[in-house]
Amino acid sequence: MVRTLPDLLRPGLDLVFVGINPGEESARRGHYYAHPGNAFWPALSASPLVPRPVTREDDRWLYEAAGIGFTDVVKRVVTDSSAVTDAELRAAVPHFRARIAYAHPRAVCFTTTRGFAACFPKVRAANAWGRQPVMLENTEVWLMPSTSGRAAGHRAHVHTVLADLARELHEVRAA
Repeated sequence: MVRTLPDLLRPGLDLVFVGINPGEESARRGHYYAHPGNAFWPALSASPLVPRPVTREDDRWLYEAAGIGFTDVVKRVVTDSSAVTDAELRAAVPHFRARIAYAHPRAVCFTTTRGFAACFPKVRAANAWGRQPVMLENTEVWLMPSTSGRAAGHRAHVHTVLADLARELHEVRAA
């Protein structure tokens, strides 16, 4: 069993997707958002963020060729992110912030409200998907609903956020 998923972070990325922690299936397969019930890859494929359809096996290609990275707030592998305690999340935030400061992407997109809330405990993002009124180490912050199979209630919002994020990154790139 893989102990965790390595960060796919480096300076110069346009975007970094941020989860709470790597799931066991993702760690076992060695790819982000790898559980078959997770809708992340179909949603990303349907977005203008990527030039072609992508699957979990494309996470490294996105990192190397498309300027999209991946990380988690907590790097401990567990099946269910609810096993990550609030105290563990809070304790992981300084190291997470340092990793983002190192990479300094143009934007980060939290794929859960819980990870966002751990980093910004005084900011309420309740159902305010999209760009957030905060910065993370001088980087734009975005929030999208979870794509986990257990969280299917906001899938339309996922597509909207990804389209808005693509438009914003394209506008910045063109400026």
